[in-house]
Formats: sequence, C-alpha cells, structure tokens
Amino acid sequence: MELWQIGFTLTEDPEVFAEIVSAATDAETMSIHQDDLDQPWQVAIITTAEPDAAHVNAALATAASITGHSAPAMVIERLPAKDWLSENRKSFPPLDIASFWIYGSHITDPVPDGKIGLKINAGQAFGSGTHATTFGCVTMLEKHHLTKDQLVIADIGCGSGILAMAAAKLYPESRIIAVDNDILAVETSAENCLHNAVDGQVICGLSEGYDAALVQDHAPYDMILANILPQPLIAMAGDAAAALSEDGLLILSGLMEQHRDEVIAAHQALGLSLKDQMTHNGWVTLVMTKSGITTA
Repeated sequence: MELWQIGFTLTEDPEVFAEIVSAATDAETMSIHQDDLDQPWQVAIITTAEPDAAHVNAALATAASITGHSAPAMVIERLPAKDWLSENRKSFPPLDIASFWIYGSHITDPVPDGKIGLKINAGQAFGSGTHATTFGCVTMLEKHHLTKDQLVIADIGCGSGILAMAAAKLYPESRIIAVDNDILAVETSAENCLHNAVDGQVICGLSEGYDAALVQDHAPYDMILANILPQPLIAMAGDAAAALSEDGLLILSGLMEQHRDEVIAAHQALGLSLKDQMTHNGWVTLVMTKSGITTA
C-alpha cells in the first residue's frame, strides 16, 4: 500500500489542527507528540492517497480561524515501505470515559471489569474524532440520563459512531439515527455498530446536518448529539431547535472556549436554555434544553 505523510509543527492546539486536517484528507491515522515539555508538538498525518497541498492548506486555515493561531507550514512526503499504520496505532491507548472503555481494534487486552467496551477501528476512529470532545459528550450523555422509555436519539455528524453506540448501550430500548455528510464516516459507523452489536438500534445514513428525510422522519428527538465545529453548530441551531422534543436534551461539542458564548447565544435566541456545560482540555461541551431549567 502506498502511504503519504503530512507533517507540521505547532506550539499550541495541535489536536485542533490535526483533527481538521485528518478529517479533510480522509486520513488513515495520525500522531501528535513532543520530545520534551518545552519543545513544539510534532504532528504526522498518514493517508493512502497523495494529499492535495491546496486542500491541506485550506484545512489548516480553517483550524487557524478556530484557534486564533497562525497556520503552520506543512510538508507532504511519500513514506517508504513499512507497516506505518500498525506502528502509528500503537500510540493510541483506550479512552476511559465515565462507564465506557473505548478502544481501537489494535488493543487486545480485555475490557476492565465494570466498564462498557466499545471497539472502534483504530485508524478511522482515532483519526476523525477529538478525544476531548468525545470525553465531554460521553460524560454529559451519561450524567444527564433520561428515564423515558424507548427514546429517539439523533447523532448529527456521527464520525465513527462513538456517541451513537454509547447512547445505544445506555438506552438499549432506544432508536438512534446516526448521520454524517461523509460517506466514509457513515460506512465506518455502520461497521462499528455491527461489531458492537448495536446495529439493530442504530440506523446510519448520509445527511447534510438535519436535511435528509431519515433525520426529519424520526423527529422530534428526545436527545440530539452534535459533536461538530462551532460554525456548523450555529448554522444548524434552528434545525436543532425544531427537531428537539419539548423535554429533550441537546448535547453540543466541537467548540473551544472562545466560541462558547457565541454558540450558546445562537441557541438561546431560538428559545433553548443552557442546562449544563463542561470544559476538558480547552474543549467545551454544552447541554441545552427547551424546558427552561438551567443548572449552569
């Protein structure tokens, strides 16, 4: 297999740049490391097709606008023959979040006692979802447990399906609609749901936000999960408010602290209230509701 590497160096917010470039290039995997605490972060993103330099630079510019930092210079190079994917995946340990143990397919150790295991394809799962936002969404998903039976839940921008699968495990009688605007993400989510035995609960499909009939036909939703980016969250605030049930919960992430107020204001303008929020490694997760009950 022919492999290519996109490399760049940063002193701040390496995850933001790495995640956005990875998503934009359909990366197989990525790594972020620093040799010493006072040294810059080295980011390496591996793809199976030669990346388009203009496309990569556009993704870096997007990350720069989100973080407020300058876009770094990058280098694209063809890698020599080697099992780079296996080597790179070794650097991704399991995610221990609330009751869940989220681990890549390269992990062979058993799931710890008392944990709910979610097995994800290592390259696609850990190359397409920010760990801090996953942490926030899963934590809030479990913290704000709903008691209603047979919930209808939407995962908008499902990526590798982690949030949809976590919801399925917490609510075994629920019906979950998981959509993404990237067909690879939809296929990956469906595959992961099958491997984790929740494919009977989760319907995966292609949709630009809430536009697809699959999403609209199952509304209103008792819970909506949207781990995307701040501007899409703001743009889709009206759709989210319309699709949410009167006593439903809207869990939002993919935004950093500097975008918190703007995202909250966009949803409050549509009658939603802030129920809870948390920050993990600079990334914010919000819980909004139509009920008007606030705890944040």
